[in-house]
Amino acid sequence: MATVVTQNDDLNSLQPAFGLDVVLLVWLAAVVGAFAAVVVLPAWLPGLSASLLGAEPRAYWYLARTAGVVAYVLLWLSVALGVAIKNKLAQVWLGGPTAVDLHQFTSLLALTVAVFHALILLGDRYANYSLAQIAIPFALPGRQSLWFGLGQIGIYLMIPVAFSFYARRFIGFKFWRLIHYASFVVYFAVTAHGLFSGTDAATPGMVGLYALTVLATYFLTMHRILVSVRPPHRQPG
Repeated sequence: MATVVTQNDDLNSLQPAFGLDVVLLVWLAAVVGAFAAVVVLPAWLPGLSASLLGAEPRAYWYLARTAGVVAYVLLWLSVALGVAIKNKLAQVWLGGPTAVDLHQFTSLLALTVAVFHALILLGDRYANYSLAQIAIPFALPGRQSLWFGLGQIGIYLMIPVAFSFYARRFIGFKFWRLIHYASFVVYFAVTAHGLFSGTDAATPGMVGLYALTVLATYFLTMHRILVSVRPPHRQPG
């Protein structure tokens, strides 16, 4: 569906880029895919499962970690695009409608991949997480409970933020924008989760990724604040 923008770029007039039915279908595919990988594959194809995973099935952990990194990058892109749209920076390169569509798409896709990231951990026999530990924030024992819990809280907060696109006409633009501010909480909670619970967080590549994304978010946010407090430019005459 094409995005409609007024001459004043009123975000209240923007329509969702994807139908809710399409989004729910993609979400269902992620859940079914994780369930199939964790339950169906080992039960129905034990020989194939053993050949892929070996005596110590680390494949599930690698899948979870890869999905976590992808979800983090998508979440950062969504936050960065949201700030750039408000700053009107997105109009310089992508254009307003395209940037808004990408903002929504990356938000929804980040949530989908994050759900897969959490559910696929159920197949990791080394970590041996239960469904309750995956679903309930801070349910893990030990010092990792805090950092895992922040990631879990981040996923739960992503749900109203991502789906608020479809409720905007009912809740009003001001309340919708207030909900969207939670994306900053989500981003920093997920960043802390990745930094302190990720097994490869100390590697140069991951350190560089976290540093780049955090700094970019900081400068975009500072630019947004400066633009909002600067008095409007008046045309001469």
